[in-house]
Amino acid sequence: MKKIQNVFPKIRGEIRFSEPLGRHTTFQIGGPCTAWVEPKDENDLQKIVNFARKNKRKIFILGMGSNVLFRDRGFNGIVVNLGDKHFKKISFKGTSVRAGAGAKLGRLIELTCKKGLSGLERLVGIPASLGGAIFMNAGHKEDISDSLKEIKALDLRSGKLETLKRKSIKLGYRKSNLRKFIITEVTLKLTKAKKRDLLKKKDFLLKEKRKKQPMDKRSAGCIFRNPGNNITAAQYIEMSGLKGKRIGGAAISKKHANFFINIKNAKAKDVLQLMALTKRRVHSRFNVRLKPEIIIVKG
Repeated sequence: MKKIQNVFPKIRGEIRFSEPLGRHTTFQIGGPCTAWVEPKDENDLQKIVNFARKNKRKIFILGMGSNVLFRDRGFNGIVVNLGDKHFKKISFKGTSVRAGAGAKLGRLIELTCKKGLSGLERLVGIPASLGGAIFMNAGHKEDISDSLKEIKALDLRSGKLETLKRKSIKLGYRKSNLRKFIITEVTLKLTKAKKRDLLKKKDFLLKEKRKKQPMDKRSAGCIFRNPGNNITAAQYIEMSGLKGKRIGGAAISKKHANFFINIKNAKAKDVLQLMALTKRRVHSRFNVRLKPEIIIVKG
């Protein structure tokens, strides 16, 4: 079998082989992928998708690297990152904003608040790209889906670009029906509000998050979904006496029990063992089965 380097399609963007994925995740955990690709535009992206489909290569789309755990052995496939400036463009028209999937959510929130447009400010502090936020339906009391109008996306099955209207997109609690698509552009419909009030609210919410969450630590964000019975996953974990519990280089945050942090060269196996222990303990004490919120990528 030929080495992938010899058969990989020529693109204008960047390609790196055997790239360590720990360099690209907020957890800073994960072995190498077969190929790391940063396409220059949609044409590059289509070439990569068509190559992967014809050669039966797995593809994983990675934004800013939060909410994901790669295995220590890495990922036997192609990781695509829409980090080029082409995928970070942001434009406004009335109360609508159109932005590339690679745009940073934090920057978009800052711009919309300064434009006097409300709808995203509650998402402040979430370390995500816009595409990742849509894919996982990111939120804090309010979800990003509340503002979604349409997306442009590349169908992984056909390799064709499509426009998907909101009504055709199924978005639930930290999930969507977009696994067979690569989001390239998003259009959001926001509402008019006072710039001063939005900036004040955004700054207040960010300050509160920093008080309650270990935002200065290496983590993937919340590890488990909230069970939906008015008791959060963090509360169940804390009531189980697991705050601060450590396995290897990974530990449950003493600040917020639903955040697992990489305190010293943590491995994916440390995190997975800590997750398994947490699920067993919570289930044995409260008969509640915690489900992962993070994406655990199979190698």
